[in-house]
Amino acid sequence: MTSTPPDLVPAGEPAPATRPEPESAILPEPESAILPEPESAILPEPAAAVPSPPAESPAVQKVIARLTAAAKYRDVHPETVADLVRREGRATGDAAELERRVRARLHKVAALHLLTARPAALRKALDRADLDDPQSRRDWCRQVLAGHFSTAERLPDLDVFYPTLFGLVPPPETVADIACALNPFTVPWLREVSDARYVGYDFNATFVELGNAFLARTHPECEIRHEEVLTDGHRVSADLGLLLKTYHCMEGRRPGAGLALVDGLACRHVVVSFPTRAMNGRAAVFVPRHVEELAELARDRGWSWSRATLASEDLVAIHKE
Repeated sequence: MTSTPPDLVPAGEPAPATRPEPESAILPEPESAILPEPESAILPEPAAAVPSPPAESPAVQKVIARLTAAAKYRDVHPETVADLVRREGRATGDAAELERRVRARLHKVAALHLLTARPAALRKALDRADLDDPQSRRDWCRQVLAGHFSTAERLPDLDVFYPTLFGLVPPPETVADIACALNPFTVPWLREVSDARYVGYDFNATFVELGNAFLARTHPECEIRHEEVLTDGHRVSADLGLLLKTYHCMEGRRPGAGLALVDGLACRHVVVSFPTRAMNGRAAVFVPRHVEELAELARDRGWSWSRATLASEDLVAIHKE
């Protein structure tokens, strides 16, 4: 018997009805089948990468390591030393020349020669001093203040210094004294006109330790912090900021640094002072230029400013509020 091929129908038999293909079997291409490219699939161009700071040269690394470990600079904040090395390193790649240049800069910046008293002797004297009696405390503080060139200059005007300064600004609750050196020993005079909490800042650990030892015995609500305020990442906040005879020193260290600091301080008011005479006894001819810089900054920012002059010191107050 011959089998019937599957595609043929035997003769004499009716052809089977052709079953129509259901409509659902031939589906039109759904619109959703052709999906538009999602927005997330078309990624935007990546933002330009922030360039990394250039790697420090071997000379810079070597000099930073040598000077931060040197006994002569052990009290200077490491960030101060590193900042000076990096800046001087732009001018030379020779390690010996770089170290020579930085040591010369450190002599001016640290200004250790302005401290005529020996820190160890001051600390011993502090431990023995009678600080309970207000008049004895003031007399002893005058002796300490005479041991630094800057605060010694202020001694003739010390009794009227803070009344004059606080006459320029509204009463503050907090005072930040930038590059304070031995100025914490004037807090007894500050207390005659204000109860504000006093916080000093200095990159020299010698001044920080002396100031904190004194304040711990006399005004424990106050303190001194070992910080370098000119490097990135430091922000000082207070009602009143003080830059007493230090603005022009900052400008000498890095042009524009003093002005940038005044601008960036998170303080409602900032008082900047200048000596009326240079160290050689002559008139301080650099002062008018710096005063005009501060006045121009105030004008540009929409701030006001005021001024007062004592025999030994010129005071400029910047009012940010």
